[in-house]
Amino acid sequence: MPNTNEIINLIHEKKDLIDFDYNDIKDLILIQNTLFQDIITLTQDKEEIKKALRSALKLDKKELILIKKEKIVIKILVNIKRNIIDEKNPSIANRYNGYSMDEIENLYNDYFDEEYLEEFIADLSYQVFNYLFVRKRVNNNFYEKNIYPTIQKIIVDSLDDINDDITLKKGFAGYILRVNFLEVFTYISEDILESIAYRDEYLMNWIKYYHGQVVVDGNQRYEAPYMINAEGQKYNPSAIFGPISMWYKTHEKATALRKRLEETNKKLSVLTIDDLSPKEYKKEVIMERQEFEKNISEINEHLEELMNERHDVKDNNIKLEINSEIKDLRHSLREYKTELEEINIELSSIDTNTSRSLEENIIRLDKALKHEETIIKQNTKLYFSIKSALIKALTSKKIPIDK
Repeated sequence: MPNTNEIINLIHEKKDLIDFDYNDIKDLILIQNTLFQDIITLTQDKEEIKKALRSALKLDKKELILIKKEKIVIKILVNIKRNIIDEKNPSIANRYNGYSMDEIENLYNDYFDEEYLEEFIADLSYQVFNYLFVRKRVNNNFYEKNIYPTIQKIIVDSLDDINDDITLKKGFAGYILRVNFLEVFTYISEDILESIAYRDEYLMNWIKYYHGQVVVDGNQRYEAPYMINAEGQKYNPSAIFGPISMWYKTHEKATALRKRLEETNKKLSVLTIDDLSPKEYKKEVIMERQEFEKNISEINEHLEELMNERHDVKDNNIKLEINSEIKDLRHSLREYKTELEEINIELSSIDTNTSRSLEENIIRLDKALKHEETIIKQNTKLYFSIKSALIKALTSKKIPIDK
């Protein structure tokens, strides 16, 4: 691995290839093309590159250095000015913690490219879901009071490239959430619906709150939000379990069928399968199936043990650990079951006599796939309607009822 001085010398030698005030944007520096490739050839250690850049270009900790797939972006943050805000009187001027929208928007455009933004929002949303619904398993009241502070804190914690400037991080986090609001809650709603599809009892009960029920907080009575889509259609949370379960399981079946259809088409091109006769191959698949069945049985036994253990445990921290382990085991169990279903389809497609049976299997698999795709098509509108209603509920709060 090269030392920092080698990278510094390279930057000095090819300084003319650095785009200062890139595209006539003050305080924006870009390193790309030849110089970028030369740096990456020396090292892909991002911290080593940042250290060398700070030394070679005489940057301090107020500069944001972003190392992307094809370029390095350097944003001078010291010149981003913060206005004094009135904490007691919220206003538009306070929205981004005292920073102007233009400055925050410019930072946003420099910080994210399309690919990184998508990855950032997906990871952020999963962290929020995991924190609230897997680790903490919060109640609805806690969720309503803490969802936005929780999201913003996770965003702030994720902005590790912006060093220690917490005021800027908070302002930037507010902007990131504002412009990606729908995307964040779309991901969270999908995680909730998928958990419901696989019978997560906690979330199945948690979501029942969104049926306009009357709740009491202190001495005040409130009406909880409804699950209601953009067209004004209300959903009874208890009634969505069946359609949501069908949606996810049908997708699983379709994915397995597509994979098997592709594999069967390949097998048709030759009489041998993985250098084995059909009979030999079938024997190996049966052995593989037995191994998966054994794994599934062991996971189910372990799940039952954990569920019993959770029922008896009083320590809340231990319960959180058990809940997390249960979540992981259920995820593994779904994967094993999907693989087992694929193996069963494979067994049904193996013919020990002639390629004609493979052709018949292709017809059968294609027909089965079209059937599942028809079910998906028929339920797409309903699924997205339910999801939009859940997003609406997740972003709403209970309404006070006049005494």
